[in-house]
Amino acid sequence: MKKLISIVAILFIAISVNADNITGAYKTITLDGSATDWTSADVMYPDAQITDGAPLTSTYSQVSVCNNNLNLFVGLATKGTGGGSIMNGCTRELYIDNDMDSTTGFNAGWMSAGYDRLVQYGAGGGSYSIYEHTGTNQSAWSWNFLATINYSYSDNFIEWAIPLNQINFSNHQAKLEFHVTGGSVSTETWAYEWESSVGTYTESIPEPGIIAIILFSLFAVIRRK
Repeated sequence: MKKLISIVAILFIAISVNADNITGAYKTITLDGSATDWTSADVMYPDAQITDGAPLTSTYSQVSVCNNNLNLFVGLATKGTGGGSIMNGCTRELYIDNDMDSTTGFNAGWMSAGYDRLVQYGAGGGSYSIYEHTGTNQSAWSWNFLATINYSYSDNFIEWAIPLNQINFSNHQAKLEFHVTGGSVSTETWAYEWESSVGTYTESIPEPGIIAIILFSLFAVIRRK
């Protein structure tokens, strides 16, 4: 029993320390601006790992991530009142290091990763897009438009559905850094608080057994028809 308790304690410590490194749940989020579909297991960055920005409406109380076979889903719980609206003047950004290689993609010189993709949302309703870094060097701010994302929002919650085929995860992993800037923002938000500790998201892949059950169910429906 003592050995079991020790193992559990070690696992708890490991989870606590690496709360920003998660393997996502395989599920589909209904884009309705509600946190109903999200659970604590989906939280990649809790409040303690997010620098409060100013004004408060620009910052987050937590950031959640999951995926299915088509989309990377992001849930952003904002602070203050009215932070969720895409008409909010700030620009909410997600930097994605999709090849886990710090020597490729955008790096402002002080970053720990090289960011190959950029998602922007907000800017007074003017942005809900995915971009690819095209700079001739890592410090060059040069991005090529790839696609738009689907989104929904409420007063203080935002949901994104980012097409996985535009992210191109290498080995099903990517570093995800969330940033808020622009508009009336006087203090920027970063999640993780220290960019050098940005978290890694591991894409969830459905188990073969789940696929078999889905195929069997479809076959049964076809036979009944």
